[in-house]
Amino acid sequence: MEIIIATPSINLLGGAQKACLQAINALRKIDCKLVLVTIDKTDWVLVEEILGESAKPDEELYLFSKVPEMPRAAFKQAFVAFFYTLQLFRIVIKNKNSLVINMGGEMVNNLGNIVYVNAIPLRLAHLFPEVIEPKAVFRWKIYGRIYSMFLRCLGDPTGTIVANSKFIQGIIAKYLGKKALVINPPVASDITGSDIDWRNRKNRVVTISRFRPAKGLEIIPEVASCVKNCEFALIGIFDKEAKRCLEKISEGINARGVQGRVRIFKNKPHSFASAALSTAKIFLHTQKTEAFGMSIVESMAAGCVPIVPRAGGPWLDILDCREGQYGFSYKSPCEAAQKIKLLIENENLRSEISMRAAERAVAFDSSVFESEILDVVKKAIRKAN
Repeated sequence: MEIIIATPSINLLGGAQKACLQAINALRKIDCKLVLVTIDKTDWVLVEEILGESAKPDEELYLFSKVPEMPRAAFKQAFVAFFYTLQLFRIVIKNKNSLVINMGGEMVNNLGNIVYVNAIPLRLAHLFPEVIEPKAVFRWKIYGRIYSMFLRCLGDPTGTIVANSKFIQGIIAKYLGKKALVINPPVASDITGSDIDWRNRKNRVVTISRFRPAKGLEIIPEVASCVKNCEFALIGIFDKEAKRCLEKISEGINARGVQGRVRIFKNKPHSFASAALSTAKIFLHTQKTEAFGMSIVESMAAGCVPIVPRAGGPWLDILDCREGQYGFSYKSPCEAAQKIKLLIENENLRSEISMRAAERAVAFDSSVFESEILDVVKKAIRKAN
């Protein structure tokens, strides 16, 4: 049997791409021809260097060698969404006897036998001001309506919808009126299974994120200014779309006078991030409407205590809404700083929570994801036959 797994682009180098790679590797356990469909050609060398993972489909289909540069990030996102939808529609129509797994369900949820939703659906972005800049809300509202009309022309969803978190499952039910299963993204088993040094840790707070306005990274200088004797490391991918965000963070660093304690690391390999997590005490996450947050679980598996916004998948799915059990949550930069100081000043408490966090991370091991995604795929195959 031929299984087609589609995603907008592996080259985006984020959590959604990691989940797609893990899905490809899981599907290798099924006797099938595996075809990867994207809109641009995958740079496998870069993917393995940055994400620390790779995959080997039997065939790759793509529209462009490289997505063209755009003057604004919104234009590029619209370009990707439009051509991904067209590419997916063409694939579904042309390959009626194939099983299609759509790993970009946040862009289009009505094409594919299985639709995996990684984030807040694009057409609903205007309902969540934290996702976009406030001045762009009205523009995104118009975009959302146009895009919804476009998607309705493709027909109603008939496949199995899978959300990457209970947070996204709730949004799908509330705003789209659809039921969705929940399969959390995977954390690489080699991270979860690594030996952890619980005690010999630096007073360091690590954040791993793409440099985008929606990530909320501009609060890091403010948090750092409230916490003395502690360094902050911000690790992420830098590209053309990251420039404005990074400039804003740098302005905050200078304004708060924390130049020596907040360091930014751009385009570092996966091994660099892993090493940083293995010696840090705390992982600070800043995106309020994060769907899940694979880097959070990776930090927990490496021995860090996570501090996350009291919202979204990190709070609901990862910390299970249990304050102080696997980590802490916050509503403001000041509260985040208070939690960081508490952990730095109380080593016994930090070590205790760190151990529980590492145990919690095992629940999101890649083997769990593999088992659950294969179960859904096998049911879809039986249904198709």
